[in-house]
Amino acid sequence: MTTREIEIDVGTVVAAKRQYLAMRQEKTPKGAVIALADMQRRPNPVLNVVTEGDITLIGQVRHTETYDPVATALRYLRAGVDAVSLFTDKRIYTRGMDDLLLVSRGVQRTPVICQDYIINEYHVAEARAAGASAVVLYASVLEPMELRRVVSMAQRWKMSTLVQVSTEEEAMRAAELSPHVIAVGDDLFFKSERDLPLMEALRPLVPYNTRIMPVGCLKTLEDVAAVLEAGTAAIIVDDELLRPRHEYEQLRLMLEFHTESAFE
Repeated sequence: MTTREIEIDVGTVVAAKRQYLAMRQEKTPKGAVIALADMQRRPNPVLNVVTEGDITLIGQVRHTETYDPVATALRYLRAGVDAVSLFTDKRIYTRGMDDLLLVSRGVQRTPVICQDYIINEYHVAEARAAGASAVVLYASVLEPMELRRVVSMAQRWKMSTLVQVSTEEEAMRAAELSPHVIAVGDDLFFKSERDLPLMEALRPLVPYNTRIMPVGCLKTLEDVAAVLEAGTAAIIVDDELLRPRHEYEQLRLMLEFHTESAFE
C-alpha cells in the first residue's frame, strides 16, 4: 500500500456516508442535533449579501497525503481568503464532521463552507452544529425532493446555499429553489475545456438574482484568468496557488482588476 490519495467513485462514497450517517443518527437523535445547531452563533455571511463586483476567494481544504485541516485553514486565513471550504469525500472517511468543527473553531470569524456530499436534513443540521456557515448541495447526488428539503433546512439557519449542477435539468431544478449560488461542474477539480463551455451553456438558466460559479477547485493562474474572464461570483482555489508568493500576488492583482472592471 502507499500513502497516495485513493480516489473512489462518488456512488461508493455516498453509499458509505449514508451508512455512517444512519449510525450517527441512531446514536444522536435528530432533535438533539437540531438543538445543537440552534445554539450556534449566526453564520458568517458568504455569497449571500449584496455586493457590487466583488469576487469571493475561497480556499479549499481537502483530505490529502499530508492532511492537517486546521493548519491549512489558518494558512488560508493569513493569506486573506474570504472563506474556507472543507472537502474530505474523495475517499471514504468518517471524520469529516469532526474536522469541520475543528476548522470552524480554528478560523472563527471566517466563513466555513461544508463542501462534502450532504445526504439529508440531519446532515445539514450536523454541519450547522459543527459551525458551517454554508453548504454545497449536489443536485447530481440528491433526488429532487431531498434537494428541496436540504436547501430549505440550510436556509432555516440563514446558511448560504450553493447548489451544484452539471446538466440543464439540474440547473432548472436548482433555480426553482432560489439558492444563493448555482455552482457548475461535476468534479472536484476545474477543467477549462469541460467546465467553461458548461458554465456558458447553463448561465441563461440561472436567475438574475442568483450567483454562478464553478464548483471545481482551480489549481493554476491560467484557470483563474479563464474563469474571471468568463464571469463568476467566486472561485475555489488550491493551497498551491497561495504558497509561491509571486503567484499569490498575481492572483490578488487579477481579482482586483476584475473587481474594478465591474464598476466601469
